[in-house]
Amino acid sequence: MNEMMSGDAPDMFAVRPDRKGPKTVAILLLLGGIFFAILGYADLSNHGSEALSDSQIETLINVPNQQGENLSIEQFQEFHKGVNEENGYLIRGASLGLGSILVLVGSVLLYLMKPLGGKLALAGSTIALVGGIFGNVIIHDAAKEHLQESMLIQTYEITGYLCGVCTFLCGALALLPLINARARLAFDEANTVELIQDESE
Repeated sequence: MNEMMSGDAPDMFAVRPDRKGPKTVAILLLLGGIFFAILGYADLSNHGSEALSDSQIETLINVPNQQGENLSIEQFQEFHKGVNEENGYLIRGASLGLGSILVLVGSVLLYLMKPLGGKLALAGSTIALVGGIFGNVIIHDAAKEHLQESMLIQTYEITGYLCGVCTFLCGALALLPLINARARLAFDEANTVELIQDESE
């Protein structure tokens, strides 16, 4: 009798599929992809301009100069030119742009319970991370050369760190559904149901 009851009782410790987790990750990745796209567009725009307008530069150097620095428009133009000559904006912008496309496409597929989405988002985050590091190194070196000891150098350092942290977090998020047993079970269940429906039609 006890054996029959134990055989009919559901297993409380069985791994159950989790559809909410991958969908939540997909939404977060979508936001990350949009953020990458905005940053990439800004960098590619800077790469496409040989010189910034005086009003743009005045806005950028206003705060440092109020703190007692004496940065000139010519100094910042030389910095901008130096970054462009080393393709700093292009490298960072292109990697963020390509990464954002993969992350955005991956987030949509992941929301549709396709494990390929996680792989695409992970690849996009990796591209954005590696390209972002190379681009940030070039920009930081140019800032040290042309902006002397300006507080803008620290600003570019902080921006680089934040960019790296964001791309790393997106990669980690994309990896989670691929290694989580409940998420993998949900992928299998969703795609099995879809396959059965296709065969019945």
